Amino acid sequence: MTFSICATVEGRHGVAVATKAIAVGSTAPFVCRRGAVCTQAMTSTPLGVRTIRALEAGDAIDAAVEELLADDPHATVRQIHGVDADGGVVAITGEECVPTAGERVGSEYTVAGNMLVGEDVLGAMADRFETTVGRPLDERLLAALEAGANAGGDKRGEHAQSAALCVFDPEEPHLAHDLRVDEHETAVAKLARIHELARRVGSEWEEKYPRADLQRHPW
Repeated sequence: MTFSICATVEGRHGVAVATKAIAVGSTAPFVCRRGAVCTQAMTSTPLGVRTIRALEAGDAIDAAVEELLADDPHATVRQIHGVDADGGVVAITGEECVPTAGERVGSEYTVAGNMLVGEDVLGAMADRFETTVGRPLDERLLAALEAGANAGGDKRGEHAQSAALCVFDPEEPHLAHDLRVDEHETAVAKLARIHELARRVGSEWEEKYPRADLQRHPW
């Protein structure tokens, strides 16, 4: 019921996700100093938290996720994917996830979705991410999410109902890096509008209060 992308670029790690359900940003995406992960289909917030803890402890993301799923009685209905700071990737779709379900893996990024209108959603997201090299990670993630939405996204409705964007940036804790739309008739479009507003407001705050430290992530 969800489409998402995880990526790592030059020390920054992030997730963008959307779904035809409420408040996806509170349950699915996780970022830290060592990587990013998204848990979906039958979402498991503890699975995301434990993966992040394993990354922080120095584990590779593929080993961490595979070990956690091995002990999960609901692994066949889970979908989890992500990246780590060393360039490692993982993307696993349980065999009982609702079709269309699948994933794409590229250089330092992963795309995954389930209950989609078709595989074109995944391809559109991957293509868009790859064609935005050179732009900031938050912009690239959002562009990929918009591409997925434009390709049809979640098959349960014309538009996603919630969406989120989060990026761990060790140098710039901008508002634009931690955004959620918990419920809206066009959640991805709303997220894009909020992102632009937050980018502008964040820049104004940085100029006015150059010593401010927003502490967006507790790491």
